[in-house]
Amino acid sequence: MKEINPALQDMINNKRLSEKKISLLIFLKKYIDRVASLNYLPDDKLKAIETKYGVAPDIITWGDYFQTQVAGQHWEKSDEEFENIIEIIHYDVIASVMIFTGKDSNFCNEIRSAFLEASGKYGTALKSAEEEALHMGILLNYFEEMGLELSRYTEEDFTFFKQYSAQEAAS
Repeated sequence: MKEINPALQDMINNKRLSEKKISLLIFLKKYIDRVASLNYLPDDKLKAIETKYGVAPDIITWGDYFQTQVAGQHWEKSDEEFENIIEIIHYDVIASVMIFTGKDSNFCNEIRSAFLEASGKYGTALKSAEEEALHMGILLNYFEEMGLELSRYTEEDFTFFKQYSAQEAAS
C-alpha cells in the first residue's frame, strides 16, 4: 500500500504540505482503507481504464480519494486546522457505521429524501434540521459507498469516538 498518493508528490516537492500534514494524510489513508470494504473505483471500471489507457489511475481506494481531496482542498490551512479536519472525518466515518448498521431501507430512504430536499436549498440560509439532514445524508453516503462494516473498526476507533464526542460536548 502506498502511504502517500502519487498525485500529491508535487505538493510535497513544493513544500505545500508540512511533515505534520503528511503524517496526518498517511493516517487518514490507512484508516479509510482499513474500514472501507469497497474501493472508490470498482474493479470493472479499474480494468476498463487500464485496458483503455495502459495504466491504472492514482485514485483507486477510498483512502486515496480522501487523502487527495483533503490535501488538495486544505493544504493552506494551519497544521492545527488540518488536524481538526482529519479528526472530523475520522469521527464522521465512525458515526456513520454506528448510525446505519442494522437500519432498514425505510430509515435510509427517509434520510435520502431529507438530504435531497435540503440539498435543493443549499446556498441559502438553512435551518438546523436542514443542516442535520445534509450531514446525515453525507454519513449515509459514506456508509453505503464505502461499504462500511462495524467489524472493521478497532477499540481504538471507538475510544477516539468517545473522547472526541466528550471534547465537542465540553466546547
